[in-house]
Amino acid sequence: MHEGMFAALDPEDCRVLLRTQEVGRVAWISPAAGLLVLPVNYVVRDDLVVFRTSRASVLAELAEGREVSFQVDDIDVSTGNGWSVLVQGVSATPTDPAWLEALRADGPMPWAKGERDLFVTVAVREISGRVVDREEK
Repeated sequence: MHEGMFAALDPEDCRVLLRTQEVGRVAWISPAAGLLVLPVNYVVRDDLVVFRTSRASVLAELAEGREVSFQVDDIDVSTGNGWSVLVQGVSATPTDPAWLEALRADGPMPWAKGERDLFVTVAVREISGRVVDREEK
């Protein structure tokens, strides 16, 4: 018999898991294109999710400050085990020169080719997560 487990994660566990991955999805309502969900590679600094993009990208809209969701997960399809973390927050563009220099040296490195010099942050306002384990218990 498969009982399995599906449970909420506490916020601190969510923060720990958020730091374990490199790729997540950012979602927002774009004035130009409607509801968008796009993958980004990211890092976590303090309580901020940070990614970089091109100033010509639709992601550059997030520099203006938007309500966004950010999701990251780790799922093993073969075992049915995994977790998902969802961040709700507001996007922004960092302006502190020292912080920007630190991000250039040790921030997210974009996978896409071309100039990606616009850093975008998502301040974690709310964080939640779920874990699933379908193993027989």
